[in-house]
Amino acid sequence: MLLELLCTCAILAAPAAPANSVRQDAALVLRADKLLLGDGTTLEGGAILIEGGRIRAFGKDVDVPAGAGTITHNGWVSAGLVALHSYAGAPDEMSDGTRPVLEGKVAWAFDPAHSDFAKALAAGVTTIVLAPQPDALCGGASAVVKTAGRNVLADEAQLALSFSAAALSPNRFPTSYASAVAELDTRFDKPEGLFARAKSGELPVLFDADTREDVLRVLGFAKRHSLRGAIYGADWIGELAPQVKASQLAAIISPLDAGEDRRTLKSVVALAKADVPFGFGLDSPFKDPQTLRLSAALCLREGLDRARAWRALSSQAAQIAGVGDRVGRIEKGLDADLVLWSGDPLDLKSRVDAVLVDGQRVYEAKQP
Repeated sequence: MLLELLCTCAILAAPAAPANSVRQDAALVLRADKLLLGDGTTLEGGAILIEGGRIRAFGKDVDVPAGAGTITHNGWVSAGLVALHSYAGAPDEMSDGTRPVLEGKVAWAFDPAHSDFAKALAAGVTTIVLAPQPDALCGGASAVVKTAGRNVLADEAQLALSFSAAALSPNRFPTSYASAVAELDTRFDKPEGLFARAKSGELPVLFDADTREDVLRVLGFAKRHSLRGAIYGADWIGELAPQVKASQLAAIISPLDAGEDRRTLKSVVALAKADVPFGFGLDSPFKDPQTLRLSAALCLREGLDRARAWRALSSQAAQIAGVGDRVGRIEKGLDADLVLWSGDPLDLKSRVDAVLVDGQRVYEAKQP
């Protein structure tokens, strides 16, 4: 079983040079055997009308404007995948171990030409949340970017706070969990800048947590200061699913590997059963972008509902990232960020044939 997972990941297509064959302002109709929609349902024999970089219509019967170009794909089409946690492009620039509190923007380190983003495209990932590393108590603001072009969907997406041991240091404040929480309490009691925006509910919070105790500290802290957002990194967070559900926080699952502890996989299933919103992190470049789909596939094999697995890769992930009105679904008015698959995207044997971002073909797999 594990060998099959590893082999199927290995045969997925390698990156190829972008090919922009259709003008941004030209109408384009994309026809496919199946459209995988944002709620996880499948539309047989559907078409998508793209104009001005947006989806103008979709369905079985789409009115085609005169002169529109046509792409016919013998396979599946879905919205691009959304990775909820990554260091792609500049992991060293997303960290500063000398200060406990930062209020910078990860968006300043965004390098759209970096090869990490080309690799993400080849895996069908079109949107990524760039996060600070958790070695600071507050790492500043995360960003939501597209993996093609220079499009920053949100340059202040979340306030990143670390409740894990990574934020502690024997030779730099804070040195203990108690002093870390006390410092953050002080920041939120008299909030300024990003902290004021988070306190008002305008800015979500990205809580980094590793252990059960970390998650419990997060839940208490979020309740105390009426914060919204998501918890990232705790493998067994699903064992606290009722408490997480009551907090109205979302969960972001760390990248999962072949041979993953079943306790971790069952934790994800427990989140779904408790109706906790969740998505998957990636942590590239430390993890290959193919890991995003592998994470969902492993949870499927443990009993995760298929529709929930797909939403965690697309529409629900986009909502958690705060960009659900732009990406994550095949829906009228949303950006035409689309992936052409050889088969079912949730089947690891399926490969990415091509990717469109804002209606432009930005990746095409090499032909064997």
